[in-house]
Amino acid sequence: MSRLAVLTLLIATSASAQIVGGPNLRDVMTARNFGMAGAYSTLGYGTEAIGGNPAALSLYKHYQIELNGAYDVTYGYGHAGIGLLDSQTNDLAVGLSYQFVTYGGDERRWAHVTTGAIALPITDAIHIGAAVKHQVITGATTTNSVTMNAGLAFRPVEFLTFGVSGQNLIGVYNNDLPRYFVASVSGQFAGQLSPAFDLHVDLNQPTARFRFLGGIEWLIAETVPIRAGYTYDGIDGHQYLGLGIGYFLAGSGVDIAYRHEFTAGSGRMLSLTLKLKI
Repeated sequence: MSRLAVLTLLIATSASAQIVGGPNLRDVMTARNFGMAGAYSTLGYGTEAIGGNPAALSLYKHYQIELNGAYDVTYGYGHAGIGLLDSQTNDLAVGLSYQFVTYGGDERRWAHVTTGAIALPITDAIHIGAAVKHQVITGATTTNSVTMNAGLAFRPVEFLTFGVSGQNLIGVYNNDLPRYFVASVSGQFAGQLSPAFDLHVDLNQPTARFRFLGGIEWLIAETVPIRAGYTYDGIDGHQYLGLGIGYFLAGSGVDIAYRHEFTAGSGRMLSLTLKLKI
């Protein structure tokens, strides 16, 4: 191999490993999700489905209200918001959430993100959903725009769920809102153990890029969930470890989580979610 070829390879390798910014709008999650390192798309049950795979809204029948917030002490990133979910009243499940987000480091942005979602069970095994998302972003970059997410959840047996979804399907010409796709699978075994895996696919560059997210939740005595997960992000160049714990009774309770970044940015994310099942 020539010296020029070796130099070209080294430059390409360095560029592919470059860290691209800190947390962004994709990191708006509940504490349960942070604890499982972002692997949550087919778990359902919580309001995370409103901004994730909306088809998961109708997987379980209940009312849910959640208050959530997170702060990264390294990047100065933070978000806070509320989510409401009703999958009990009718077959058509509905959800509504609002999030305020500050992010971007030296190129600081502030975002107000409002999302409305619906989901419908076609059969007990097949669920479809869609969400409309309005975002107002000010600061280093700006937008006042609307985009959407859409998804499918397939639960062939009670303990196994598969999902696919598209995020930001309507292009809004803002780098904070890229289009990407998610394939996911999760399980629930013996009512205690819930492993989950998500694969994000970004097709915005000539070569496809991938993000791998895996997590697990262990429910102790039907009251205390313990969570852990790992993310390898080949899109933005990050690696994360997630840890979390919670307490709930009859569906209401509290979750806390910590996400540790291994890459150059050394992010330290703390998250808290309060949830009330009605």
